[in-house]
Amino acid sequence: MENVEIKGAEILKESEVFELNKEIEGYAEKINWRTKSDFALKLVIKANSKKTDDKDNKRRRYSLQAQIKGETHSFQASSEDWDFNKAVHQVFNKLLNEIEHFYHSSEQSGVGRRK
Repeated sequence: MENVEIKGAEILKESEVFELNKEIEGYAEKINWRTKSDFALKLVIKANSKKTDDKDNKRRRYSLQAQIKGETHSFQASSEDWDFNKAVHQVFNKLLNEIEHFYHSSEQSGVGRRK
């Protein structure tokens, strides 16, 4: 996607960058479907190791902040976790939840409504 800006990707391992790109593509489709418009995604990634002398960064706590700027509205979410994939899923699920609350997309689908 051309409208994605990622800051802090240089601290990630190659496998984590691959997984991140795959997840961004999947969640971008969901976000586009819910907002029904184009958007720009800004993702800031930070990693902190528990020990300052940990050269290999074997154990790191990931912090992600995501912001979506749409044509009419902006949405923000953040997440922290020791597992990178879990942190990515958490931040995108929080964004999707904010979008759903704003647009009330679950109420518009007609699924589960009584007639």
